[in-house]
Amino acid sequence: MPPTEFNAGNGQSLVVYVSPDTGSEIDPTAIYGQIAQDAALRAATGQRIVSLAAVPTRHAAAYVGRTGSGYETKFAVAVVYAQS
Repeated sequence: MPPTEFNAGNGQSLVVYVSPDTGSEIDPTAIYGQIAQDAALRAATGQRIVSLAAVPTRHAAAYVGRTGSGYETKFAVAVVYAQS
């Protein structure tokens, strides 16, 4: 899940992580684990997380004849890092 980084000014970066769409239910622990690994690397250079938001970007439809709304198959997480 390669991050896309944007300069947010004043020593801040906005980093967007987008999960791949596998067509099956997402595994949040795997995705947040990758973000935590990246955050740990950034911490070594003095960056810290100041804000985080998750946005679903792909929703699987309910299967014919099943009740419910389906599940998320892809989502994005935006993290703001600030230089300490």
